[in-house]
Amino acid sequence: MNKNFEEQEKKAKGGVRLAREEVFKLVFGVEATESASEELKQVFDIYLQNSEELIGTLNENQLEFLKSSIDGIAENYDNIKDIIKKNTQNWAYERIGVVERALLIVATYEFIFKNAPIEVIANEIIELAKEYGNEKSYEFVNGILANIEKSKK
Repeated sequence: MNKNFEEQEKKAKGGVRLAREEVFKLVFGVEATESASEELKQVFDIYLQNSEELIGTLNENQLEFLKSSIDGIAENYDNIKDIIKKNTQNWAYERIGVVERALLIVATYEFIFKNAPIEVIANEIIELAKEYGNEKSYEFVNGILANIEKSKK
């Protein structure tokens, strides 16, 4: 079989990366429906009830990361969006794709409100942008994160 058509084996996701991806998916759902921050916690509660199989695969650290991230994003939702809006030059927030908005919300929360190292966050968020977005998503997200980092200094 030609190598071009062989199925490429993806790296297994684990640790915080898996939990971060689940946070992204939850935020994506809220952003796609243009819901409010209060609804993020409701979506999370429904998710916990309906995703027993996945929840069962998460260890205590992953589950705590997931819960604390959702709580933190919900509490700071409007502030996070304002930070993103201030760092998008010549681009209306509403015009940003849902995938990119969700990724930026997760990354901004971790960087600004949890003081996590931008290099780690950006690397994982860029990988998610490549997986879930279009071919230009990662470049856009990377540029906005760079602006956010500059504005924090």
